[in-house]
Amino acid sequence: MTTQAPSRILFRIVTTDPPTLVDFTSNATRGRPLQNPTSERRRQWAGLSAFATAAQARRNARKFPQLGLFIAMLVVPDDGSVHLERTGSSGHHTIWGSPAFLLSCVAQVTSAT
Repeated sequence: MTTQAPSRILFRIVTTDPPTLVDFTSNATRGRPLQNPTSERRRQWAGLSAFATAAQARRNARKFPQLGLFIAMLVVPDDGSVHLERTGSSGHHTIWGSPAFLLSCVAQVTSAT
C-alpha cells in the first residue's frame, strides 16, 4: 500500500474555466509593474495569491472582478514541490511554484458569483 503525502487545499481566483497556465503565472513573470515596491512586495509579486476558503476567494473576486470570475480549488501536496505562506489577513496566502505544476493541482472550478 502506498501512502500519499499530506496536502493543503487553497482557493485561487482564475479568469477561465478550465484555467490555463496564465492563471498560474505570477505578475512578476508576466512583467506587470509593481506599485510601491519593497523587498517583501517584490517577493510576493513573484508568487500567486490564494485563500484558505472558497468564501474568502469569492469575496475578493466580487470585490475585484478584474481578477477573474471563477474560483479554482487547488489540492497542493505538502511535499516541498511548492512554497506557501500566510501573507496578509482574511485567509490570504502566497504560493510559489511552477505554473504547470500549480495548474495540475486544480481539483475543481466554480463560479465566483
